[in-house]
Amino acid sequence: MQDILDTPRAADRWMRNITGGIAVVAIAGILLGAGVVVADVLGKWLFGHSVFALNEVMSLVFAVAVAATFPAGAANRVNLKIDLLAPLTGARMTAWLSVVGSLVLLAFFVMLALSIWGLGLRYHTQARATALLEVPLAPAYFVISLSMWASSAVQLLHVVNDTRAAVATPKDAGSSGIVVVLAALFAVICLGILYWMVTDMDGVTNFMYASPGLAVLAAFALLWLGVFLQIPLASVTAVIGVVGALAVLGPNAAVNTFGGDSADFLRNDQVATLPLFLIMGAFSVAAGVSHDLFRLGNAILGPLRGGLAYATIAACAGFGAVSGNSVVTSATFGRMALPEMQKLKYAPTLATATVAAGGTLGALVPPSGVIILFALLTEESIGALFVAAMIPAALAILLYFCAVFATVTFSKDTVPAAARVPFSEIRAAFVGAGPVVGMFAIVIGGLYSGLFTVTESAAVGAVCAFALAILRGRLNRTTLLRVFSETTTTVAMIYALIFGGLMFAFFVNLSQAPDLVAAWVSGIDAKPVIVLAILVLIYLALGSVMDSFGVMIITLPVVTPIILHLGYDMLFWGVLMLVVVEIGMITPPFGMNLFIIKNIDPRISLTTVMKGVFPFIIADIVKIILIIAFPALSLWLPSTMN
Repeated sequence: MQDILDTPRAADRWMRNITGGIAVVAIAGILLGAGVVVADVLGKWLFGHSVFALNEVMSLVFAVAVAATFPAGAANRVNLKIDLLAPLTGARMTAWLSVVGSLVLLAFFVMLALSIWGLGLRYHTQARATALLEVPLAPAYFVISLSMWASSAVQLLHVVNDTRAAVATPKDAGSSGIVVVLAALFAVICLGILYWMVTDMDGVTNFMYASPGLAVLAAFALLWLGVFLQIPLASVTAVIGVVGALAVLGPNAAVNTFGGDSADFLRNDQVATLPLFLIMGAFSVAAGVSHDLFRLGNAILGPLRGGLAYATIAACAGFGAVSGNSVVTSATFGRMALPEMQKLKYAPTLATATVAAGGTLGALVPPSGVIILFALLTEESIGALFVAAMIPAALAILLYFCAVFATVTFSKDTVPAAARVPFSEIRAAFVGAGPVVGMFAIVIGGLYSGLFTVTESAAVGAVCAFALAILRGRLNRTTLLRVFSETTTTVAMIYALIFGGLMFAFFVNLSQAPDLVAAWVSGIDAKPVIVLAILVLIYLALGSVMDSFGVMIITLPVVTPIILHLGYDMLFWGVLMLVVVEIGMITPPFGMNLFIIKNIDPRISLTTVMKGVFPFIIADIVKIILIIAFPALSLWLPSTMN
């Protein structure tokens, strides 16, 4: 062990090999589980019989498999951080902030491991089992806990290596004054809270009961300080949540709640939906779906003036649904569509803006990972949210088409003359994209019609994408391992965020702060639409500096009660919030998609991209107004579901 600690590179290789092997088995298990679910669906259709209580067994299998991705996620340091202040942070400060982040993340894993192990012991003593098949629960909880202990061991090595790196980092020009002030403030608050809890725990508890609003405000202030100092979001939300709950309930109850909520969440019947759709997306990408969709869009829309821009919008919408990430979508089509438009002499403003804006559409087009996360956090129906997003998604695509049309119409030199697409190319494009379109039709159509549950729909999608990649000869050992690796890191990151968010939400709800906020909203006597407009502006700002996953984790505990108090349907709010957050991805000056396009082609100035997105932002504003003015756009279609 000492040799490992003395050789950081060897330690990294050791960690990655071991944890990577575990993760491969985990993702393979999820894929195999998908095959079992699909076989059960076929058996139900063909023979009228399905396996009795299969969901009980599969929920445990998927829970263990998801947990097994955490050590690999820890080894690969897959954490959601906000690096907005990174350019202002000197090398030495960055190194020591990395140490702090690693320590907080270590605390996160240790708390999970301890609490879930204790829960497993309790279930073993009580002989707890599933309701129908009476499968013992304790073994699954022990395995989940062991995964968290493995993650803790990996993170401990990161702490050692980060500390060594920080000590060895020479002094440089230093950090900006604002970073120094924020770091000092964060340290003072943390040390002050720790000292207060050690010396006067009763005083802390009394303060929590007497001033819950101030306690939550302090928690949010500390959270944002940690976020801006690049501490992993999952860990900072979890630790703040546990400390806050500890002040009210005591240490045992707080830690046990953290582990219990996390483990119970993993056993949710719909927990496998997200990793299965992520697998579907990864195999779809491996099968060349992005090229198929772009080719199909160009075949249909290419004859129009500005046809390549229209095709890029359409292809981004389809691919964004598969990838579930606007940044990935913009990066993919930035490398694919941008050179083509540059070759045909499209104006740089339109070419870059089309790719940047098109990337935001995937959040609304089912099956969307962002929609799934919202549903899991708010306990809404994933299937209903998918359906609720369909009309707004179509509206979003149409309005972006209008933005392209307006740009092409009023700026005559923006695009070249329309070019005819040969019939042979059109036919080939339809043939090539046929399997992809068919896969989406089966997954979403089956869900809407009631033929599939959402988990069955996800399993069918994963198996179909896997089969498509095999049939196209795109699946070799290297590709398979890459797909497994990508899925592992994404699953580990998202579920770590969920665990942290659950604990933070527990603390916020325990303080009764949401009720206080709802009462305050009632007291100001403002129309619901005014409050909604204020929330939209806040989310626009947040979306410009933070990933949509992070925005939901931080805000939903407080915002959800407000929305319900105002009388709005959560399906309506889910769609509206996702629209607004994704708009932030192209909103100057911090919109992340703008910087993605700039990085793809350094010759393009950031000002050029910002100018180009203006018509698309106008389209987005119109979209927001329409969704708010006509809630039926998101609520009508779910009302027709079987």
